[in-house]
Amino acid sequence: MKKTSIKNLIKGVAAAGISVVMLVATPMSVLADPTTDAKKAEQDRQEAALKQSIAENQNQLNQINNQMGNLQNQQNAVNSQISALNGQVAELMGNISILESDIQMTENEIYETNLELEDAIQRENDQYDATMTRIRCMYEQGETNYVTLLVMSSSLSEFLSNAEYIEKVYQYDQNLLNEYQETKHQVQLLKEELEIKQDDLEAEKSDLEDQKAELDVKLSGLRSIAADYEAQIASARRQADAYVAKIKAQNEEVRKIEAQRAALLKEEQDKAKKANQATQTAAKTTTTAANPNPGAVGGTAIMTGNIVSAGPNAKFHGAQYQVDVGVITNAPGSERGKEVAMYAIQFLGNPYVHAGRSLITGTDCSGFTSLVYKHFGINISPGVAYQKNEGRHVDASDLQPGDVIIYPGHAALYLGSGKIIHASSSATGIKISNWNYRAYSDIRRMLP
Repeated sequence: MKKTSIKNLIKGVAAAGISVVMLVATPMSVLADPTTDAKKAEQDRQEAALKQSIAENQNQLNQINNQMGNLQNQQNAVNSQISALNGQVAELMGNISILESDIQMTENEIYETNLELEDAIQRENDQYDATMTRIRCMYEQGETNYVTLLVMSSSLSEFLSNAEYIEKVYQYDQNLLNEYQETKHQVQLLKEELEIKQDDLEAEKSDLEDQKAELDVKLSGLRSIAADYEAQIASARRQADAYVAKIKAQNEEVRKIEAQRAALLKEEQDKAKKANQATQTAAKTTTTAANPNPGAVGGTAIMTGNIVSAGPNAKFHGAQYQVDVGVITNAPGSERGKEVAMYAIQFLGNPYVHAGRSLITGTDCSGFTSLVYKHFGINISPGVAYQKNEGRHVDASDLQPGDVIIYPGHAALYLGSGKIIHASSSATGIKISNWNYRAYSDIRRMLP
């Protein structure tokens, strides 16, 4: 109930209260010397007026009591929401702390990898310089060094032996150079992989922080609403107390009038007293809010050979938005789980939207797993906190396509061969990642 409706109710009741006070204060001396019939008529009129006023005041009191009950119920509902949101905020803060720890570890790994990369580049350059120095020594000194070594051989056997030696020197230089180049290449790949991991963790942290900010705004609004309800309830309680006192005084006046009339109307004691009772009609309005299911039915991905990639209408494209279906079909597991995984990859490249519930226009991590399973008639609640308790636990050694992997504050769908598909963050959307890109907390199998 809005505050203005409480105020309007109080104003109406106050107006009725003024008329009651006027009636109670009416001098009884006007009944001093009329006829008995006139006295009875005046008593009847006063009693009827008082009872009418009592009924109206009782009606207003009932309305205020009903409103207080409604306000209390609404306040209790708001307090329940506040308690639930506080729990969500606490969980988000815990998950953000875990992500910050993961990010710090990844930054340390990147730092160490950069040192290894610098060392590998230096070794490659040193080897290259050494090889070039040997080549210049061979060809810049005319008939000396290696050329002379071959020409001055005393026999064919010595010539072949010297040639084999030169070839081994060449081969040794080349092998070292290839080895250093390969080392540099592998370290560079590791660095790029760590940077992608860091970007993913930073994006997930940013999304969690955004969610916490939204919850903080909601909590502030709910606390304000709860305080407003408290003020309205206190105001209504004061008005109710005033009406209780007023009705009590009016009932006392009625008792006095009835005593006076009993002396005058002894012969009419068998007559039924006329009751003037007001009838209150409470209208309860039920509002049904339509909430259409925004879940999508089709995907946007395209298949080229065995490769499924984000389609032209998808928001994101690239290596992280394509997967070989052999990852799924060749993995151990049930055919039903593989059907779930095949259905999920249709939505590669589609956007991430916090609390969104569409596989096409956007959903969040737990919304993605929930909507995918809903397509197969299996209802799992959106929300990581709920999904970590649904289905049944399986060990990492028994991972199968279709399993839901729970991370701190995140959920993903396992495809097979160490790959997952998940609504990662608003910066990356629905993408493919390695399942162990971060520490997981549980694995749930939702299929019967």
